[in-house]
Amino acid sequence: RIDNLFLRQLDDFSIQDSRVFYQTLAGDLRQIEIEKLHWQNQEQQHRAEGIVSLADSEINSLNVRADFQDHGSLRDISGNFYISADQLRVRPWLTRYFTDEVGIERGVVSFNAWVTLEHNQPIDGYVELKPSEISWHGQEQHELLLESGILKLSPTAKGWQVSAHALNLRTDHTPWPSLDVAFDWQPDRWRVNVSQLALETLSPFMTLVPEKNELRTWVAKLNPHGRLEDIRISKHINQPIHYSAKLNQGMIDQWALLPEVHHLQAYISGTPDQAVIHASLIDDTLPYGEVFQAPLSVRQAALDLVWQNNEQGWSLWADKITAATPDLQVLGAFRLDFPHQSPPFLSFYAEADLYNAGETWRYLPTLALGQELTDYLSTSIQGGKVKTAKLLWYGALNEFPYSKNNGVFQAWVGLKEAQFSFDTAWPTITDLQLDLLFENDAMYLDSRSATLMGVKAQRIVGQIAELASDGKLELNATVEGQGNAVRDYMTATPLVDSVGAALTTIEVNGSVSSEFQLSIPFEHTRDIRAWGWADLKQNHVNIQTPSMTLETVSGRIHFDNDRVTAAGLSAQLLTQPISFDFKGESAQQGYNVAIDLLGDWETSRLKPYVGESWLAPVSGHAAWQMGVDIQLSDVGFTYQIDTQVNLRSITSDYPYPFTKSFNTPGVARLQASGNQQTISARLQLPEAKYQAEIDITQSMPELKASYLLLGQGSFKMSPVVGHQAQIRSERFNVDQWLALVQQISPSSSGARLNSINPPPIPLPERIDVHVKELTLGELEWHDVEFSARQKNLGWQAEINSQEIQGQASYIEPYDLSISLQRLHIYLPQLEMKPSDGSTLLVDRLKQQAPLISEFDRQFHALMPNLTLLIDDFWLQGYKVGTLNMDFQRQGETLAWKRIDIVSGSNQIHINGEWTLTENDSQTSMNLAMKGENNSDLMERFGITSGIQKAPFEITSQMQWQGSPWSMKVNTLQGQLATKLGKGVISNVSGASKLLGIFSLDSIIRKMQLDFSDIFDKGMAFSRITGSGEFSQGIFVTNNIKMDAIAGEMTIKGMADLNTRTVDAEVNFIPDITSGLPVMTAFAVTPATALYVLAITTVISPVVEVFTQVNYQVIGPIDSPTVKELSRSKGEFKLPEKLKK
Repeated sequence: RIDNLFLRQLDDFSIQDSRVFYQTLAGDLRQIEIEKLHWQNQEQQHRAEGIVSLADSEINSLNVRADFQDHGSLRDISGNFYISADQLRVRPWLTRYFTDEVGIERGVVSFNAWVTLEHNQPIDGYVELKPSEISWHGQEQHELLLESGILKLSPTAKGWQVSAHALNLRTDHTPWPSLDVAFDWQPDRWRVNVSQLALETLSPFMTLVPEKNELRTWVAKLNPHGRLEDIRISKHINQPIHYSAKLNQGMIDQWALLPEVHHLQAYISGTPDQAVIHASLIDDTLPYGEVFQAPLSVRQAALDLVWQNNEQGWSLWADKITAATPDLQVLGAFRLDFPHQSPPFLSFYAEADLYNAGETWRYLPTLALGQELTDYLSTSIQGGKVKTAKLLWYGALNEFPYSKNNGVFQAWVGLKEAQFSFDTAWPTITDLQLDLLFENDAMYLDSRSATLMGVKAQRIVGQIAELASDGKLELNATVEGQGNAVRDYMTATPLVDSVGAALTTIEVNGSVSSEFQLSIPFEHTRDIRAWGWADLKQNHVNIQTPSMTLETVSGRIHFDNDRVTAAGLSAQLLTQPISFDFKGESAQQGYNVAIDLLGDWETSRLKPYVGESWLAPVSGHAAWQMGVDIQLSDVGFTYQIDTQVNLRSITSDYPYPFTKSFNTPGVARLQASGNQQTISARLQLPEAKYQAEIDITQSMPELKASYLLLGQGSFKMSPVVGHQAQIRSERFNVDQWLALVQQISPSSSGARLNSINPPPIPLPERIDVHVKELTLGELEWHDVEFSARQKNLGWQAEINSQEIQGQASYIEPYDLSISLQRLHIYLPQLEMKPSDGSTLLVDRLKQQAPLISEFDRQFHALMPNLTLLIDDFWLQGYKVGTLNMDFQRQGETLAWKRIDIVSGSNQIHINGEWTLTENDSQTSMNLAMKGENNSDLMERFGITSGIQKAPFEITSQMQWQGSPWSMKVNTLQGQLATKLGKGVISNVSGASKLLGIFSLDSIIRKMQLDFSDIFDKGMAFSRITGSGEFSQGIFVTNNIKMDAIAGEMTIKGMADLNTRTVDAEVNFIPDITSGLPVMTAFAVTPATALYVLAITTVISPVVEVFTQVNYQVIGPIDSPTVKELSRSKGEFKLPEKLKK
């Protein structure tokens, strides 16, 4: 009916406000409203033009035009048709699913379309797209905007083809790339070609996909970006859709086991159930979430990835994966299955070369290894290279670590030149060759070459039985290294306070081999355990406290964490054998070390160390033992030493109290305690004790306090205060000790111990001496009680014995005052005549010695100002009297202001100076002696003089080079004058004591032989006078005169003290008038004289006598030759008194 109405019955008509009802493909009843329509028919040719719309819509209208001819009905027409839509709403045309489920809220389309039909088949079509849009909502509002484009419809042999050109689209605010689309439809297939798509512009369409669709989940998680090019989609009858595309600059976010990608190039092909991706990456950084700990820096990567979906689930696999980063390259394959009802299942194998193992932490799969293992390996592997590491995984991911043998994970890593830290608290192992094997949740390591700081390891094996938070690393290491390297290694480990402390206290040098095991828990609340042993073979060992060096040490040291033990170690100490044990273990406040040493030593072998001179008086051997306890803490250390020596087999020739014979019992004991600041020490010997408090905070140790006891007594309570010394014994020989000390001075002992620069021993501040018999200065002192005290800058001393009593005071540095109530001494040396002609001031043996001796300098530097007063002075058993001396320092000069000796009328007064400079030593001395009886004075000095009972005066002024006690005779200058009053020479030999310089005894002896025995009973004189001068050691005089009863003697000449020779002339003029004995003695012929005297006493004869005799004294002063030079004769008339 419609055909007849529109095509046949009416030629030209118009329709307005009409409705046409039709049923859609979905079965919905729809209504088309015809707003207006003008129709013209001319036979089979028809034209129509009008506006139509959908019911219930005001704006959804179409402007239509047609120019066609029919072939019997509307079902067979040919012609041209035009449709124009402006803001055509599409929502009414959609199904309920799209409106209700998908959420399309609005859609409008505007276009102009031309189509040509032939027999109802399209043969040509053209659509001009105008701005159109569609909007929908998911979690957010989205819209698709079509701004412009061209569609062209072309028939094919069995179908048709639609081409879209220059489509200008925008999703939300993101413009699409220029888009061309070709659609080819055939009865048995169809295909679509799309020029390019930006993935980010398609993401909003995923909200149009049902929420439970996996594709929607994937897209939401991965947020793909990039450009798909050459997109091809096709479908054949009874076959699934096929697709392919090229991806350029593809990007996805990290999700699950997929990394974040930025520069992916890929070719994608597949079906809805399977996709094949040939992908490659160049210079990209791939963040990987929790899969890896850091983004992967990929230089190059390629893989052929297959995704497959089936009823059981979906899978990903790749038969070949290659990748290269700055640190490694990988070749591998994998398959990852995601069953619907089962956990993911991974099959994986890869081989890798690692250039820098220090970056291993970047490539550890955290989800596969677990966080504990990942953290451990990240800090453990710190460097090295790997060639062909192998990784294998097979099993369900949730079943790891496959304790039921239902899967396996293995990773074998062969490290070379590696650095490995098995614990962050332990030093890194370097130069490491290491085979690592990870198997499920266990790790095994094996190394045959490594360096632990300075220690070489021959073998290290270990395992982590369970890579869990409560797991532990177990290591067994065999190492060898220098002792100091082993110490440094242990002090850099958690064993620093145990094994490290022990090795610091006992410092080992030389090669040490060791085998030890470590158990290192991952939980920080559990303790690390290290145990094993170390072997010493002929090592050099330094014990820090007390300081000692052990050589050729051999034995085994065991340790178990803080406990270190050794038994029966053998060693050489000071070239002599010892054995020692030690034990170290933690204490409440630190670490304790105990060392026990045993030895039996020969004293002779100690001489190179102690000194030849120290040990020369000692012989034999001694067994000893030493115990050392050390307590180490964070703030320092303390220690105690106890040493005992059995002296039974020792012989000592030291002075008392250290004299000892062989096989007599005796024990020496040394005890000490201290810390890093002080030492308290006690030494006990038979008949001797010594205590000291030593400050060791400075570079040079300092004795702060000391106590020395020789004899009987006890130690002081510790700590000792001040410096004290006591001698309490029956006898003590100071001279022997002084002589010994001089012989064993540090410069002469040659001891190696001198090289350690021992601290100086300070002088005591308090000295007490109680000795029955004391030898000092070759004198015997009896019942000696001596005490000295230092107070502030001064000393106070008191002494009392049978020989001396008095007090002394000393104010540092140069004021000494001595006051003695008595001093009775006997000097044996004064009774001895030197065989070489030396005198008190002239030592002939020292004339060739240097001008200034070391003693001179020490005496000059140390001698203080001295005031000496002796009330009762006895010498050689003779009373000297009182002595008063005033001695003062004046710069470089020591001045004897006065030395006064007074006893009754006898007086001696001396003053002088001694000046000592760097290169010169000068002495000047003035002497004045006088008295009423010279023999009395001489006897007071222990001198028996031949001149008896003569008053005397002697003065001298002398100067010389050298000290007062060491005169250089050839420099002696000065004057000497002597005056004796009336006296008698009763003993010729004794006269030489006074005038020995000219050998008066030899002269008188000669005269005694020449002139009978007139002098046998002595020679009386009324006076003796004389003076002379010394120059360069030569004494010259021309006025020595003696007025005797027998005559007058004059001496002129010189005495050379340098050569000890004399050359003098003696003139004797007898006094014939003094009496018959003299006349008889000097008669020319004594027998005749007596005869004449006997006969002619009455007739007064004349007697011929000698009136003058001259002698020459020449030769050595000690034994000169006296010869007569001449005699003068004359006649002498006997005086009247002789006649009677």
